[in-house]
Amino acid sequence: MKPFVKWAGGKRQILPTIIKFVKESINECDDSFFYIEPFLGGGAVFFELKPKKAIVNDLNSDLMNAYNVIKSESYTNLINRLKEYERQYRVDSDEFYYETRRRDREPEWQYVTDVERAARMIFLNRTCYNGLYRVNGKGEFNTPIGRYTNPTICDEQTITEVHNYLSDPNNEIMILNQSYEHAIEKARDGDIIYVDPPYDYNDDDGFTKYQMKGFSFLDFVELKECCDKAIDKGATVIISNNATDKVIDLFSQDSKYRVYYNVTKISTLRMINCKADSRHTGEEVIIWGVLNSLPQVNDINKLITFACKCNDEYIKDVQKIRDDLNLGTERQVAYYLSALQFLNYITQQHTVSQNLLQFDGNRDLIEKDIFEQLNRKNIFNVLYLKSKTQASKITKKEIEEEITKTYSSLSSSTVSRRASTIKSWLDWMLEYSKK
Repeated sequence: MKPFVKWAGGKRQILPTIIKFVKESINECDDSFFYIEPFLGGGAVFFELKPKKAIVNDLNSDLMNAYNVIKSESYTNLINRLKEYERQYRVDSDEFYYETRRRDREPEWQYVTDVERAARMIFLNRTCYNGLYRVNGKGEFNTPIGRYTNPTICDEQTITEVHNYLSDPNNEIMILNQSYEHAIEKARDGDIIYVDPPYDYNDDDGFTKYQMKGFSFLDFVELKECCDKAIDKGATVIISNNATDKVIDLFSQDSKYRVYYNVTKISTLRMINCKADSRHTGEEVIIWGVLNSLPQVNDINKLITFACKCNDEYIKDVQKIRDDLNLGTERQVAYYLSALQFLNYITQQHTVSQNLLQFDGNRDLIEKDIFEQLNRKNIFNVLYLKSKTQASKITKKEIEEEITKTYSSLSSSTVSRRASTIKSWLDWMLEYSKK
């Protein structure tokens, strides 16, 4: 299933990589996960995944009105209206385009039906320059006409497919037209959030303005804080954007080491320029957030072996790490890297810390340091002392109760998985203490 609108910043080139990241995240979650996309746009990722349960949102009211119309039984009226738009466009494309574009300047526009709003929006999107949705300071659409020979204005098959998916009673699809915070704040443990905000650029102020308010780098900082909170609740966050220094630096800093963001760069071809010879290659990033305050690596001995090998070049070579540690996915690599950050062995800037470098790969010194670090961390210290004083071994249930005291928002399944990891680390501590 494909999007029913073109959208600037579409994900065609990096879609396979995003889908891979999402599917790897789904494997770590329950089947009951929600998919959340707070900057929906054309919905390329959403329609490729076709989740059974989703919350999709965009601040563009015309766009989300079109989604709602297509979901409703009025979608057939929309198809008929688009066919009429297509007929009139064929008569005189320039005159009809600009006549239609002017309609939101007229007082009567506020009284038109939702179907008419949706038809106009889709028509303009299909016939304007590069599908670029842009408004002026008054919120009026102002993108010029595109020079197309025979644009598809009424894609009846796609609209029908989207309707069937959105309206399927077996699916639970919530369509919102609010700020991104409202969508992200609905996240629960196990949910997958794909975040595709306006892109940052190295020139000028950065972010392209698709809305009256625009989107600044300060907005992006606030967006990261919102994502941090969602990850803290157990959600997985995947973010795509331009690979600018500002964006990468922002997601390489976390003074509390609470969230580990794994950054993957991808080369792309910029297609927004109207002159083909002015289009150029660039880099985008996919940023993957992992909760860092609880380790997610069961095999601590393998982690220690990994720590002994680490240097700045090695921790950036994902494929070599996968081969050396026999890991199946990039997400597992992120777990190992986040575990190193949990132990303060990787800095905020994703380099090996002096704390680890001082041991120069000496396994005995690294084991001793890890044991001492875990003894200073609250959950491990409490459980370790309890295991030393009580006659029987600490049970998994006792560990789960200790996790829940601090992380009350985590689901029982996530608590169970984290308890398994902590138990393996605790067993290692008890064995080490016998040395």
